[in-house]
Amino acid sequence: MGMSISRWVAIVGAICAAVSSILLPFPAASPLAWMPAPATSPALDAEMHELTQAAAVAQSAVRTYRVARALEHWNEDRTSADTAAVRLDATVPSHAATTARAIVAEQWAALGPRVSAAHAQVFVYLDSTTIPRASDAGDKPRALEGRALIDVAFALPDATDGARCVALVRLRGSSPAHVAALRNQPLLGVCGFFAAFGLPGAGVRSWLATTRYRFARRSDWVVARAPAVDATALYTLSHAGGRCLTGEAGGCLEALRVSDSASLSGPTPAEIDVRVIDPSSPMYDGLANSRSAALGGAEDELLADAVRAIGPDRFARFWASSSRPDAAYLAAAGVSLDSWTRQWLTRTYGTLGQRPTVRLSEVMWLAIVMPLVLFVAARPRERILADTR
Repeated sequence: MGMSISRWVAIVGAICAAVSSILLPFPAASPLAWMPAPATSPALDAEMHELTQAAAVAQSAVRTYRVARALEHWNEDRTSADTAAVRLDATVPSHAATTARAIVAEQWAALGPRVSAAHAQVFVYLDSTTIPRASDAGDKPRALEGRALIDVAFALPDATDGARCVALVRLRGSSPAHVAALRNQPLLGVCGFFAAFGLPGAGVRSWLATTRYRFARRSDWVVARAPAVDATALYTLSHAGGRCLTGEAGGCLEALRVSDSASLSGPTPAEIDVRVIDPSSPMYDGLANSRSAALGGAEDELLADAVRAIGPDRFARFWASSSRPDAAYLAAAGVSLDSWTRQWLTRTYGTLGQRPTVRLSEVMWLAIVMPLVLFVAARPRERILADTR
């Protein structure tokens, strides 16, 4: 019996390595870098880490304060008979109110005929106050927040009246530029699902809360989306996401964390904690860095693409289901959630290339040619070294 291809490859590799080590003088390896790393001490590294953490905590505290103020504005003149889909606070001046209302209503109507104000609302308010950074005496204080013209946060029903998801849209000014910025940013986010499909069923709600609504943060299913992103996006997938893409059993459900939401009776600790989704917060569940996302940087589009794929009517049955999300999706769409997620990953990030194969004839030619090439390559070096003595 002949040897297997793996043994042929191992033998040829060993021969080539031995010949290379004998004939070729390999230089000492040196680390490659774009620029030399600055010399730091462990103490300085620790201080830098603490400073970064303190800055993130300060930013998060500011965002929490902003959301609390927004909810206070929303509650001030809210009545039990309030059924408006778009509501503008009294702080928004009249010259900006008409344009702002039209822009928000346009995005609201784009969700389709199923949209209703029974479980969602967009609230626009004006808040131009700034919170200064801590600074030394004599320095001009600077604002702690960035220079964005608007902020959007999404208060889930547990943070509002128990029945509605409210998109809290903060205008940082009332100029035409501030109002026009509303047109360039999605304003409905996760609240779009509540507007179009109502409150989620117990099973789906538990799963959404366990994953902090990370797969339902975009509701622009009426907008065409490119089928794939750049090739490097494959490297943003988590280990479970990679297993899902390669077709390993259970990989997709692990990436979706479906098994973590098995309890369907009553609120879980995760559901109690998930009250506000704030993309502007530096502690945005770690999702500011796409490498921490199980299904890559596009995972917030997953359920919006599901609406596009199976249609609003079937998705509504999934959304309102009291079953686990994998069983609910199979019942509503006729395809398993595991299989559909794998197809979604392939459409979004592209297919994996075929694994390369080695033929026996190629190995034999390599075994014959490689030692000759190495021998010829070594000869000139020996002659040069001899002439310089």
